[in-house]
Amino acid sequence: MTRIKTRESAILKVKMSSNSKQTQFPIEVEKVDDAYLSALLLCFSRIFPAILNAAIDLNLFDIIAKLQNSSEHSSFSASEIASELPNQHPELAERLERMLTVLASYSLLTCSIRTNEDGNKERVYALSSIGQYFALDKDGGSLRPLSALIHRGYHHVWYDVKDAIINPNNNDHFHKVHGSPAYKYLEKNQELNQIFNKAMAQSGPLEMKRILTLYKGFEEVSTLVDVGGGVGNALKQIISEYPSIKGINFDLPQVVQDAPTHPGIEHVEGNMFESVPGGDAILLKLVCHNWANEECVKFLRNCHKALPKHGKVIVLDYIIPEVPNPSKISKHACAIDNLMFLVHGGKERTENEFQNLCMSSGFSKFHIACSDTSAMSGVMEFYK
Repeated sequence: MTRIKTRESAILKVKMSSNSKQTQFPIEVEKVDDAYLSALLLCFSRIFPAILNAAIDLNLFDIIAKLQNSSEHSSFSASEIASELPNQHPELAERLERMLTVLASYSLLTCSIRTNEDGNKERVYALSSIGQYFALDKDGGSLRPLSALIHRGYHHVWYDVKDAIINPNNNDHFHKVHGSPAYKYLEKNQELNQIFNKAMAQSGPLEMKRILTLYKGFEEVSTLVDVGGGVGNALKQIISEYPSIKGINFDLPQVVQDAPTHPGIEHVEGNMFESVPGGDAILLKLVCHNWANEECVKFLRNCHKALPKHGKVIVLDYIIPEVPNPSKISKHACAIDNLMFLVHGGKERTENEFQNLCMSSGFSKFHIACSDTSAMSGVMEFYK
């Protein structure tokens, strides 16, 4: 009731001063209105993912990138962008503009006003530094399939999050929703499996590229085992930077069978809960966050067995802050934590939680080698 009165009194003050040429808003009005608008934006927050994924389906980011690369102009009108789309019709440009304004308001596009030769003015758009991550780069990297996976591939998981919280028998929310665990469901659902593989293949290089600029712990490694390495994309990037490394890509049989051959990489099939191939270093890239602590300790102990004395496990994973805050980093890490909980029954961890995992698995030393502050991901080393 107090909040309502506060807001009403703030609005009344504005009305009383409305006769002046320029209303001077009291500070309390600005504070209340900012909080109210923030709450409103959260109410309508599902609209943006729908627009973003429609833009991805329409290939808008690549279309704009292509126009920018092939034209003397750097920005383009809705009509010019619409001319590259299928199903041309009279209202296409006007409808597309609705979408473009949303993308610009979220800083995926830049927007400015252009005056044409006839004197008419129109909005023109270009890719922003953020929007470029949704176009394919020269190495084939892009975040767009990751967005499709989270907002379309996993959409049923978001319907009954309340049950995952209050139901003591709901220990695997994805299983409850789909009738099987996430990894088993991927094996059966070809469409989702393709979305998942594409998301990992195109977003992974962007992340690994950043890690290789920050982390120098591969320099003295001779044999590197990538546990849960998929089709070997991370190893491929590492070996291109460190060609003396012998790489062993280790994953489940149904994953490894589709892995392309690459010089310096041996593909080995198996199950990390049973055993792990030997090497002087083992890589776990975004593996721990898929699993609860008990499962993590199981495969980490197998990694410990496979290492020589003083060998190390290199853990690439998100590190969540001890105290959440409104920063982009904190929001991202805490959101991923909930994604892992709902889809895999896994979790993101704080630095202390990773240290506890390390020591519980038999390792003698825990070390944070570096952290990518733009994504809240860290490179940790567990030493035997």
